Amino acid sequence: MKRAEAYEVLARYYDQLMDEVDYDYWCEYVLSLVERAEGGVGLGGGSLEDRGEPPDSASWLRGKRVLDLACGTGQFAYRLQQRGLAVMAVDHSPEMLAIAEERARASGLEITFICQDMRQLELPYEYDLILCLCDSLNYLLDVEDVALALEKAAGVLKPGGHFIFDVNTAYKLATVYGDHTYAADLGHFAYIWENEYQPETQLCYMDLVFFVPAAEVERAAEVPVLFEKLSESHVERAYPPELIRELVTGAGLELLGEYADLTLAAPGPTTERITFHCRKTS
Repeated sequence: MKRAEAYEVLARYYDQLMDEVDYDYWCEYVLSLVERAEGGVGLGGGSLEDRGEPPDSASWLRGKRVLDLACGTGQFAYRLQQRGLAVMAVDHSPEMLAIAEERARASGLEITFICQDMRQLELPYEYDLILCLCDSLNYLLDVEDVALALEKAAGVLKPGGHFIFDVNTAYKLATVYGDHTYAADLGHFAYIWENEYQPETQLCYMDLVFFVPAAEVERAAEVPVLFEKLSESHVERAYPPELIRELVTGAGLELLGEYADLTLAAPGPTTERITFHCRKTS
């Protein structure tokens, strides 16, 4: 069995595993936080079930420069570009970037993709808005690395610019992922996802095994398909909100708000994802 680096195998199947995610709403949600802070259209609170249709919130940002940090397969980058923003997208995974670039070309979108570690950003511009979504910061397993990533992002943010990022909470890593196993047979491939959460370190270990067609060959209907077994591992660490607040301040950023599960509600004990909205004051 081949064991791969994180996202080396998953990149091919990531969008299929995430097909229930409402990226359109998520994109409008983060943009509406900026609009709200700039005195424009806001987003009503409420639960994920009753939140309603998001507003078109790109008026203040239209034409401005945005950095999609840890962009993955580019789901946010495409939507930001389509809303009239000038987008640069960065990710550490060549496999995820290859898929993002291929889709951008096929859609005729002009997005610059760069393969870089978020702790080592060296970019040619400053940005009006930086996004780092989908719990990407949870993959940094040391406090020093999170601090460095925030400092690097702040370093390429324009004065007055906005930085929005999110993290998975300890509640989610302990209960939703926890020590649970998930599996699915999606026809053309199958997967098994096993988790182990360690409360003392707040680390969640995720081992994924994929069963994928060994070769794309023409075959008779009665001939069984041969599958190859591939695996890769992921690790996320939960960080308490009070620590993140300290790191935000240490990076020279002002914390404008922190919100639960893509609403304007304050985080609580069962919040799964916290969105932090920051601004560079000088």
